[in-house]
Amino acid sequence: MPDTQQSSSSLIEDGQDTILIDNLLIPAQIGILESEQGRDQAVRFDIEIQTVSGYRKLVTEAGTFVSYADAVEFIQNKAASGGHVDLVEDWAEAVAEFVLSNPLADKVTVKVTKPDIFEDASGVGIRITRRRA
Repeated sequence: MPDTQQSSSSLIEDGQDTILIDNLLIPAQIGILESEQGRDQAVRFDIEIQTVSGYRKLVTEAGTFVSYADAVEFIQNKAASGGHVDLVEDWAEAVAEFVLSNPLADKVTVKVTKPDIFEDASGVGIRITRRRA
């Protein structure tokens, strides 16, 4: 029977790693309709952050990393600031810009949905993908 236990040093990275944030639900003031002004509504965030190639080696050697906690905190703080955001597109762009400010993040996909708009849909919104220039 082959030895199935290998140390992490015997593994080879194959492309980019993906850091995930799934179904982060935050109350926020969002929407362009008059009925959406001045009130919180549920906003759901799903984020996939692709790291630069060789990410694991960089984490091990330099101790730097892409923190999903920083992205969550950014979203929570933006929502808690009480500022109204007109469009889910604006939220998605802000999150993408924040994530890509980390030099170890190469590409990000941000999905922002409002789950309570239509009874027959689990959510409506946008998904964007942005890459470091």
